[in-house]
Amino acid sequence: MIKDLKNNFLQVSFLGMIWIVFLITIFNLHEEIVPFLYIWNLIGISILMGIVFGIAYPYLWNYSTFKVTTKIIISTFLNFFCGIESVYLFSPKVFEFVKPYLFLILLITLIGHIIGFYFFSKYENKKIADSLNKALKN
Repeated sequence: MIKDLKNNFLQVSFLGMIWIVFLITIFNLHEEIVPFLYIWNLIGISILMGIVFGIAYPYLWNYSTFKVTTKIIISTFLNFFCGIESVYLFSPKVFEFVKPYLFLILLITLIGHIIGFYFFSKYENKKIADSLNKALKN
């Protein structure tokens, strides 16, 4: 489990960094981002993504024994706070722009997690049913 979570963290952190650099390139922000210390903000965003999506989510959904409602609430808040902190680290100006919509963002995140869990559980149930049917045939 620890090895899987470590690998997930490193993969998500690295892909997060690539995604951020891609966004900076597309929106032509590299001209505005002159200070070298800004790189530490980008690394911070990557670490946040690695912790939330590489460690917390896999642990929460694959290894923990919490109730589904608890998993949805925890993952919603982790996602929300990671997203808001990432936006702030990326650009305080953008954070000020989205600040009035924080409750709406939290609500959309919660709805997204509920819908995501519905499809995930449906997929898992189908996979388990197929596995059991296959075992019964043999």
